[in-house]
Amino acid sequence: MDHPRSDVRNADIGRAYTELSRITRRASIRARGADEVLSVVDQSLVDFVVEHPGCMAIDIARYLRLNRSTISRQLSGLLAAGLVRTTDGGTGNAKPLVATDDGRAALERSVRLHRDALEERLADWSDDDVALLAGLLERLGTADESGLPMPARGDAS
Repeated sequence: MDHPRSDVRNADIGRAYTELSRITRRASIRARGADEVLSVVDQSLVDFVVEHPGCMAIDIARYLRLNRSTISRQLSGLLAAGLVRTTDGGTGNAKPLVATDDGRAALERSVRLHRDALEERLADWSDDDVALLAGLLERLGTADESGLPMPARGDAS
């Protein structure tokens, strides 16, 4: 039999999951409604390439735990749109990736729109509450990244 505290904890985890899902879904809807905003998937991929210049599709696939063909399809759209480009190196079809200036600008616009939306929602929160939220989300993010295969950061050009 579970300790009563476990029931409360499970309920709280359920609430946290529900709210994170709702927030993510609303961000996806917001992205679809604005031309200057990248989709959540495209934003994630461009951000990964910005943070890990010289990474390859396989690095992204491993990190996101997705099939490489899925990532390749997504990247082909970003390549065609001029948001990322391949660089010399690699073997065969495996080419290092870097973000273009247009990709960095698109990422910045997209992040700004989502950040502005967050600022609106937190406008009446105290500074302490915002700091608490940020700290707890950082803690959750760190735990979430634990054990994920991270490519070395490079300075590919």
